[in-house]
Amino acid sequence: MSPSAPVVATLVDDFHVVLPGVRALLEPYRSRVVLVELGDALVEPRSVDVILYEPVRLSQSSHSMLRSLAASSGARPVVYTWREHSAQGAPAGPVVGRLSKSLTGAQLVAGIEAVHRHVGPPPGPRPTVDRAAHAAVVARGGAADNGLTPREAQILALITQGYTNVEIGKRLYLSINSVKTYVRGAYRKIDVERRTQAVAWGLQHGLGDAEMVRQPTGTRAS
Repeated sequence: MSPSAPVVATLVDDFHVVLPGVRALLEPYRSRVVLVELGDALVEPRSVDVILYEPVRLSQSSHSMLRSLAASSGARPVVYTWREHSAQGAPAGPVVGRLSKSLTGAQLVAGIEAVHRHVGPPPGPRPTVDRAAHAAVVARGGAADNGLTPREAQILALITQGYTNVEIGKRLYLSINSVKTYVRGAYRKIDVERRTQAVAWGLQHGLGDAEMVRQPTGTRAS
């Protein structure tokens, strides 16, 4: 790769709605980082510089593709996840670091570039100890400004993490109709129409922390 060429990254993540969101996050920085489809990376592995992967709920077939790509490309694998401790048992061999899905586009680009330069990713945001304060900070950073209720922000967080409506309903003990109602309300408030747009919005506004999926105070399952 020439000094002026962008870093080429690919994503291995079984939450398929995450890919369009990450692509939208990186699009303004395409002169620095290019995200290629996993299928294209497997066809031309030597073109790949950095492999982002989510170890949570990764299928055996994805494990195999990750191992194969890491071996054939020589690319540097880095965990890309919401969870604080997800690098253990990495299927691709040595992992060079971890990047949080709560990073902004600029932070993610800087992290990918740091991995490619073999200096490791910059530290991600540290989770706060006070859970209630943390939820409030996250809400102020994106949810509250758009008029989202705690439940709507919670459901957007799960959508951003790749959960389906059915999975969200089971996790929060809500009927599927209730989930759909909350989703429609949230989409209207953040001015999106499609799930991929909601994922991109969630990535940009930090609605992916595990604390956002706790049962909101004063809410009841319906």
